[in-house]
Amino acid sequence: MIPNAQACNIQHQRFWLLPQKAIYWQKRKTLLVADLHIGKSGHFRKNGIAVPKEVNQSNLENLSHLISQTETEHLVILGDLFHSDINSEWQQFVDWRKDYHALEVSLVIGNHDILEKNNYHAGRINLFKKMVIDPFLLVHDLNELEETASVENYILSGHIHPAVQLRGRGRQSMKLPCFYFSQQYGILPAFGGFTGTYVIEPNQDDRVYIIADSEILSANNINN
Repeated sequence: MIPNAQACNIQHQRFWLLPQKAIYWQKRKTLLVADLHIGKSGHFRKNGIAVPKEVNQSNLENLSHLISQTETEHLVILGDLFHSDINSEWQQFVDWRKDYHALEVSLVIGNHDILEKNNYHAGRINLFKKMVIDPFLLVHDLNELEETASVENYILSGHIHPAVQLRGRGRQSMKLPCFYFSQQYGILPAFGGFTGTYVIEPNQDDRVYIIADSEILSANNINN
């Protein structure tokens, strides 16, 4: 198992929260990630903003590391696999995909996933608007569900790029990505290395796991 993984039980299923901002569902041999935003660095460079080319390669190397360290047979991406119009970084992903012939890859379409279907087919990717793997409903954006309370399955999503703001003495503060689980839904942090975050305000009964220095920390054990 990945070093520093944190066990987390949801709906009587054991998940492993990984410091690489992913979830491994061991029983299903399924790796869950959200918001890779592949192509975002290339999109910025195209528009004259200097972003290192290594950003995209780092995302793919992180995926490879997780797959090699687990028994993953199914990679599920909770939206925003690719950031914008097609660029050379998509071909990098397709080339990466060729190294994993036995791996099933499914994408729950996000708001940034605007490529033509033939591009996804070239990457041998299953496409879903919503995806059910009992007892979970997998979506990209919770806001697209009319009423989460009416959904029978526990919901797992991305899109928000959740983070928490930790405050120390004086005006010291630090913003860190996190996994967030309420009674009805959970939100994964953004897997991509070139993404922003959104600070959440959890309720008392919510579970929050902070990613800090390659470790998973329960927010309940941190004074902030």
